[in-house]
Amino acid sequence: MRDFEFVWIIQGDVTWQCDGVDHAAPAGSILLARPGMRDGFRWDPLHETRHGFYHFTIDLAGAELPAMEEWPLVRRLPENDIIRQLFCHVDWLMRSRPDHWLVLAEHAMRHALLAFITGAMAVTGDVGPPLHPLIEQVVAHVQRRWAKGRLEQISLDELAEAAGVSRAHLARIFRAHLGATPVESMRILRLDRAAALLVRTNLAINVIAEQTGFENAFHFSRVFRQQYGHSPRAMRLRIAAGENMPTIPLVRVRHLSARMWQKPPG
Repeated sequence: MRDFEFVWIIQGDVTWQCDGVDHAAPAGSILLARPGMRDGFRWDPLHETRHGFYHFTIDLAGAELPAMEEWPLVRRLPENDIIRQLFCHVDWLMRSRPDHWLVLAEHAMRHALLAFITGAMAVTGDVGPPLHPLIEQVVAHVQRRWAKGRLEQISLDELAEAAGVSRAHLARIFRAHLGATPVESMRILRLDRAAALLVRTNLAINVIAEQTGFENAFHFSRVFRQQYGHSPRAMRLRIAAGENMPTIPLVRVRHLSARMWQKPPG
């Protein structure tokens, strides 16, 4: 290598051989080669592979970064990240060449490199269209409860009282807008929170179960397996091995999850 190179593995499993060391690079990985390296690739022999790459040089003057030998070689990108968006933007700039395209492309590549090195790759999720006013009232009530550390199961009676409507009416609103009952939505949100704690912390599983309001670790593990297909311990190991963060199946509930962990109103 005589310059820097980003390689984006779009499809298929790849092994990257970098300076004599093999690195697993499944789909969704970004690799960063740098000047002086020798590298090669073993492409998936059984499945189609797709990748994109950018060769570039860059001026990092003024950037307070660790020594280059400490930079990561491979990153598995989160479900929603800035780097792939920057790559797509650079690709458009190079194809369309609007005014000032080169300056814009240089800034985009600098941003992508710094995000890769530091790990600051996330973006604000798509929270979707506004929620129904009654669901907003339930969200505000649950946020206030959960802000005090009270993540235990919340009854339908309490949710209906917070919204000022009957249980049946609130259930109809939730099914129409989120595709799940109020109680089921709250359970999925607690599991989504638990999955995030499994991935992003070293908390013991029994502690996560307690923090997300489950009766005990056994009950938590059983419900978690029903939702994600793996036990909490197995999920933690799979993520550590490079798999993507699990996603909850009800998309609109995921939009609600993006809202739920914000600071409560008032």
